[in-house]
Amino acid sequence: MNSRVLNYVTFFVLMASTVLGYQFLWGLLFLYWTIPNFFSGHAFLLSDVTRDDDPILFWAVQIAWVVLGAMLVALDLYPLISGQ
Repeated sequence: MNSRVLNYVTFFVLMASTVLGYQFLWGLLFLYWTIPNFFSGHAFLLSDVTRDDDPILFWAVQIAWVVLGAMLVALDLYPLISGQ
């Protein structure tokens, strides 16, 4: 599957999951975005943030994406874990 088709499928799945009330896919996407950023040293907020030029903001963005992603996943899984 080429990346263009994958982007369209991902967008449709994210929109459908949002309408259905499932936020964990957004959380997984946030977590996925952090992986290449750790290796490249580049993150994107409103513009490019580099680890070399602005390490504090770079790590703050990375930590925020990880925490937000984990929270979205955990919030959807909590009812399953608690048995509700």
